[in-house]
Amino acid sequence: METTLKKWINPLINRLGKTKEENHFSRPPVILGGCARSGTTLLLAVLSAHPSFFTIPKEIRLFSRWKPNPEGDQPPLIPCRMDRLYRYLLVRSIPDSATRWLEKDTINIRYFQQILDYYQGEVRLVHIIRDGRDVMTSYHPKRPDAFWVEPDRWVFDMQEGLKYADHPLVYTLKYEDLVLRYEETVKKLLEFLGEDFHPHLREWHLHTPIQRSQGWFGGVQRTHARSIGKWKQDRYQERVREIMAHPEARKMLETLGYL
Repeated sequence: METTLKKWINPLINRLGKTKEENHFSRPPVILGGCARSGTTLLLAVLSAHPSFFTIPKEIRLFSRWKPNPEGDQPPLIPCRMDRLYRYLLVRSIPDSATRWLEKDTINIRYFQQILDYYQGEVRLVHIIRDGRDVMTSYHPKRPDAFWVEPDRWVFDMQEGLKYADHPLVYTLKYEDLVLRYEETVKKLLEFLGEDFHPHLREWHLHTPIQRSQGWFGGVQRTHARSIGKWKQDRYQERVREIMAHPEARKMLETLGYL
């Protein structure tokens, strides 16, 4: 019964949601990706302070499942759960200032090609990178007693993202630049996105709708550098030795300029 109901309801939601999307947004959506614990939520929160963006504040696994396009081969694959986006749009008021929607999910990094094919040029992707030693010594509020990212996962996600380092619709930035050279880095990103630097971004933490996140220990804070280089602390040295003994992880750190 539930499956039958979904087969009837989801196409209706998709049709109504797509109509609302087309009526409200005139610019390509912006989709963020990167390995977990690399700063995807921080970047989402920063950009959300800009009035041009209508933000999907939580990960909805929009692009985690794909299926063949029943209407042909252009694009060859379509997301299985676009209804999740459209449900969100349908039940919310979209500010007049918002010209595009903004979404992030760490898993997006593994589906950049499918996303590019699906939107056929009408999308902008952003990949955020962070020193793998900080990533792999990072904990998550969901599991504060264990490291969240293992070396194999970090290497795989980096390899996936770096395939698009020179793609004209994909922008790559480093977490460290976002934190240490904030305004310069955000201005360059906005230039790529075709947006002006809005004054709200100087005090982004006061204007972002994302005040809390399941990936943060506590609420939103002004950008700070306390998490940069934390891997150097004594309590992480056994983990760091493990990371440095992983040949592919070490090679990736070198490739990214962290060694």
